[in-house]
Amino acid sequence: MFKIPLDFFQGVLSILKGFVVTGRSMFRKPVTIEYPLKKAVMTERFRGMADLRPEKCISCMQCVRICPTAALDLVSVMNPETKKKVLQSFCFNAELCCFCGLCQEVCPTKAIFLNAVYEVAYYKRSDVTSIDLMKPDKYAHVGELASGKGKK
Repeated sequence: MFKIPLDFFQGVLSILKGFVVTGRSMFRKPVTIEYPLKKAVMTERFRGMADLRPEKCISCMQCVRICPTAALDLVSVMNPETKKKVLQSFCFNAELCCFCGLCQEVCPTKAIFLNAVYEVAYYKRSDVTSIDLMKPDKYAHVGELASGKGKK
């Protein structure tokens, strides 16, 4: 006999609680961004895609040795005139990378670093598995994030 009025009262109370929650958050600043139109700025400690400053690389292979997933592949040749190694190619496999940052930590010249690129969608799998770090436009598909505004 009292079940119907009790259920009605609980339903009204539940709706009022929902209005209170909605009313409290209605006038707050939104925490979301309009993603395709506005891009989030990554923090200083964010670890995105691997990037390279080829002019600083001394081909010491420390980054390749320390990588736990073997995501880096470096090829260098000895220059007979200067008797120094010259970087020939440096490939990055983003599919294998666990974004741990060990390569960045071990590099003595700070040639390799993890940038602020977080949009890592590609159309072809081969584009993810063989990113040529020697190319200046390797992350051109992500626009201003790839312009080097990441960690230096």
